Amino acid sequence: MFRQVFSTGKTQLARGYATAAPTKAPVTLFGIDGKYATALFQAAASQNALTVVEGDLNRIETQLNQDPRLGEVFSSPLLNRAAKLKLIDALGKKSEITSNFFKTLQENNRLSETRAIIAAYKTLMEAERGIVSVVVTSAKELGSKELKQVKDTLTKGGLVKDFKEIKVVNKVNPSIVGGMVVEFGDYTIDMSVSSRLAKLDKLLTDAIAV
Repeated sequence: MFRQVFSTGKTQLARGYATAAPTKAPVTLFGIDGKYATALFQAAASQNALTVVEGDLNRIETQLNQDPRLGEVFSSPLLNRAAKLKLIDALGKKSEITSNFFKTLQENNRLSETRAIIAAYKTLMEAERGIVSVVVTSAKELGSKELKQVKDTLTKGGLVKDFKEIKVVNKVNPSIVGGMVVEFGDYTIDMSVSSRLAKLDKLLTDAIAV
């Protein structure tokens, strides 16, 4: 049996039954999605069901991708509680932990956060397996050679610690102009041209003000 406490600002809902102290999450996540994903992770860990819940979420994500209308329904304030509960049941066979979790999301009007929560749970599972995700944002798509250089620099430089694998993901954002922004864990290394220009602009502004 399990006990999971979901904190949503002023609202706190306790579900389940007595259990030991919750398992510590491998990384600290913030935001609504992070809090819910962490609560789900702790509940699953208490029953040795981390991969079971992961499988449930993967199947639900597949259904959301196949039918975008599901996400719209989850977010709709017009659908009543009973209808949403039927929709949750229709998502297919799920573990008791996952079923109760989605009922909690419905009761707290957080079904619209489903995709973000699934993504956050994946982050927790990767961390649990010793996989560190590194997001490299660049103005243009980087090649495999450049991404490997980033990975090698982080590994050999000792910037990333306690890992079994580093997964590098490239995101494109033309607004940074050039260079790159590297993010992993709680760290952000901003080497973008836009950042340098902003710093230069501030220096010039401060100089004029004097």
